[in-house]
Formats: sequence, structure tokens, C-alpha cells
Amino acid sequence: MKVVNAIAISMLLSVSMSGAAYAQEAPKNLRIGTSLTQMPWGFFDENQKPTGVDVALCGAIANKLGSTAEFISLDFKGLIPALQADRFDMVCAAMYITPEREQAIAMVPYIQASQTVVTKKTADIEGLEGLCGHSVSVLQGSGSLKVLQEASGKCEAAGKPAVTIQAFDTQPVAIRALENDSVEGFIATDSLISYYMTKNDSLKKVATGISPTKLGIGFQTSNSALAKLVTDALAAMKTDGSYDAVLKQWGIESAALK
Repeated sequence: MKVVNAIAISMLLSVSMSGAAYAQEAPKNLRIGTSLTQMPWGFFDENQKPTGVDVALCGAIANKLGSTAEFISLDFKGLIPALQADRFDMVCAAMYITPEREQAIAMVPYIQASQTVVTKKTADIEGLEGLCGHSVSVLQGSGSLKVLQEASGKCEAAGKPAVTIQAFDTQPVAIRALENDSVEGFIATDSLISYYMTKNDSLKKVATGISPTKLGIGFQTSNSALAKLVTDALAAMKTDGSYDAVLKQWGIESAALK
């Protein structure tokens, strides 16, 4: 009995000390930069409260750290400059990990993603190579924009017309451009498009699984301590099942980081 009690006390002390370590190092108020214009990643619900995958997941990370999450929304293209200017502690906004971004900020992987191109069902476009000579909308500053630029370059290298790229500051505006027939296609992460298509049955996917890569939570390069805390918190969430629970809540279990 004494041995059992000793083990129980040891476990309680371990949990308590672990929580105390988080609390000592993590900011009491964790400022999280995001872009609340990207369903299902981050957006405002009908009560104008932040919601979405990133809000749920990074909110849970903050809770694991013993911090209070404060979400600060900006246009996607302004997130990295604002992080560098210390307007928030980290960025959680479905941001692709790229060599260019890793030169500017530190990034911790948290989700796996790929790109998808969608058009109206009546469109005669198939595959990424089928975009040559057509117009496509995309979020400014996103990984999708880079994919589209590379596809356009391949069109020109093959002697075909370039892709006409229309980049917008927010996802809803980029999507509306397709709905309003201002463009012929739209590109974004597969999770975003799959979520959007549940609300609009006039569209079809014409190219999927493009450029699979990891999404990352961003930090100032000087803030390796917070990046390590978040890495550890994510590992703990994978162990206790709360990470998978968030992804399941939003129907993107396949995006789980292995």
C-alpha cells in the first residue's frame, strides 16, 4: 500500500511540476496571429466569435501551456511582418512551411496539407496542366500562389498560354471571384476546399494532392523557448488524443501529422 501511495504521489508531483514548468515559461496571455477569413481554418461564427481548426487547435495548445489565447486577425500576407514586429507571440494560420519562410521565422509543423484546384462543374478543365490559358483566383502570399506561379511557368515553357493569376487578400473574396465567373478556377488547401464544397454543390475538383507539404506554427527566430514549449504541447496532445479530436471535429482527420 505504501508503495502504491508513493507511486501515486510521485505521478501527481510529476504532473504538477510539468504544468508549473509550462506556466513559468509560457506567456500568461498568448497572442496568436491568424487570418479569420479562411474556412475551415479560422473565421468568425454567427456570433462573431473566432472559430475553426486553427482557433481550436492553437487554443488547445495555449490551454495546455496554462496560457489564455488571444487571437489577432490580419490579412494573411501581413502575418509574418507583424510577427517580426512583435505584434503577437506566434502565428497559427494554415501557413505552408517553405524554405523562404524558414529564413524569416521559425516554424513548428502541426498539420499535413496539399493543394486542390476547383472549377464550376460546367468548366472544361482537367488537371493542373489544364489551367494553361485560364484564369484562377488564389490567396495573396499563400503557398497556393507559389504552386500556381510554378504551374504557369510550366505552361509558358511548353509554349502554351500562361495562367492568368488573380491574387486576393482574403479567401472569401478569392472564392467569390469563381462564384461570380470573374475567374475560371480557384486553388487552396484541400481541407479548405472540401469544407467549402459541402456548402456549394456547383463546383468540382479538377486537380488534387498537389504539392503535399506541412503547415507550420510560426515564431520569431529569437523565441526558440516558446517554439519548444509548443512542440512539447503538440506531442502531449497527440498522446492524450486531443489533437486528433480537433481534426475530427472539423472533418480533416486525414490531415493529421504522422
